[in-house]
Amino acid sequence: MVVKRVVNSIFSFSVVSCLLFIGNSCQKSSPVDSNTTAAADHIMVETHADDIVNIGAEASYSVMATYRLSHPASVMYVTCATITINYVSPTNNATMTVNFGTSCVGQDGRTRSGSIQYIYSGALSYLDSSNVISVSTNNYVVDGNAISISNETIKNMGHVTNGNLTYGITANLNVTKSGGGNIQCTINNTKVLIAGEQPNNLPILWTQAQMAVFGTANGTSADGESFTATIPQATWLVRNFNCTSYRKCFVAGIEDFNPGSKPTRYINFGTGTCDNQAQIVINGYLFTETLP
Repeated sequence: MVVKRVVNSIFSFSVVSCLLFIGNSCQKSSPVDSNTTAAADHIMVETHADDIVNIGAEASYSVMATYRLSHPASVMYVTCATITINYVSPTNNATMTVNFGTSCVGQDGRTRSGSIQYIYSGALSYLDSSNVISVSTNNYVVDGNAISISNETIKNMGHVTNGNLTYGITANLNVTKSGGGNIQCTINNTKVLIAGEQPNNLPILWTQAQMAVFGTANGTSADGESFTATIPQATWLVRNFNCTSYRKCFVAGIEDFNPGSKPTRYINFGTGTCDNQAQIVINGYLFTETLP
């Protein structure tokens, strides 16, 4: 009986030990979730949406410094981008069309074609408080990505965010990627001019301009997966137009991207260094993304 009890005790200990070993060590580790494709696609959409607002702001003063190669403020109708303005009345309901032709390489290094139309509820100025601008596109393509807009509005909300000029932006975008796939996205953002505003209603000083964006988005990624995204005001995304070749990229801020039932992707654009890198964190794992 003594021997039997010892054997049973050894057997019981072995079973328990094995179960513990299996639970802690024997099972294969779950594969690391490293899929950043949908997050990268959303970065592209947010950037193009942001660009459309900036293009209108520059063109409304005929200062296409960032988006066309010939950019003296006194010359409107030169190579690359053509600005056409039509007035319903001398001061109100202006319609402005920015036409990039068939291939226009801008100061930001992007190649654009097609056109963007802006219809103003008030004067042709992004600086007029309460001005509402309706935006549409016509065969607008950026770096091979076809961008179609429906129901986009830009509203000047005045100096309401820390005393800075603020715009409310809503838009439905459809992006057909150059490599295939279609992205649908609804954006509800707030855009803040945090540097570059001049006194006396003068045009934005684009060589010193910095724009911040926060808000929400939702839609369907190119792989057919639904998503939501949030840019908290505390970690808003920043574009710095003094970053020369990197003015096309967000250079600061953090966005939370949630694809379907997958873990949140935290997209970190840094703290202001002029570069084209972002860090995407998934379940504590860090992946580096080169921004297009």
